[in-house]
Amino acid sequence: MPEWMKTTFGQKSLRATKHDRAIGPTGQPIVTLFPVQGFLGTGAPFAADFNLIMQLILGAALIAGVFFAKQKRFRAHGICQTTVLLVNLLMIGLVMWPSFHQQLRPTLPKVFHRLYYAAATIHALAGMMAEAIGLYIVIVAGTNLLPQWLCFTHWKRWMRAEAVLWSIVLVSGVGTYYVWYVAPFA
Repeated sequence: MPEWMKTTFGQKSLRATKHDRAIGPTGQPIVTLFPVQGFLGTGAPFAADFNLIMQLILGAALIAGVFFAKQKRFRAHGICQTTVLLVNLLMIGLVMWPSFHQQLRPTLPKVFHRLYYAAATIHALAGMMAEAIGLYIVIVAGTNLLPQWLCFTHWKRWMRAEAVLWSIVLVSGVGTYYVWYVAPFA
């Protein structure tokens, strides 16, 4: 584990300064939207713990949305799935993208062979695909913005593929949480 990781991650080692700031890998203060210390006792900061819980809730909501579709309650299905998609987009913007940008992007090309970097990168790429496909499905299903030739007709195939991809992303996200915050402190 890199030396800077030992001093910036985890509830025991994440150093807080005035006004809810954390110290980044290069020693610069980072303004955070959340408290610094996590609440799950895993060594993760609050934002990572909060995001993990939110993603598990969103995963359960996606399953509920699938049941709405099976019951032919398509309006409830659309509202549920669209809400999950938009809340996830918010979580990406508030938690995941800043974390990726700060912790991975600067060192990525040199260290992709390490599990710490590979797990998060694979999760990010799959997550971007799932979010983009989800947005496409919502635009096709809920609006008339796209020309007909860009719209799909096989609804079940697209929805099932998205559900499988989203499940893979959720599992890889839990794996990334483990690799980043549980395994280094075990």
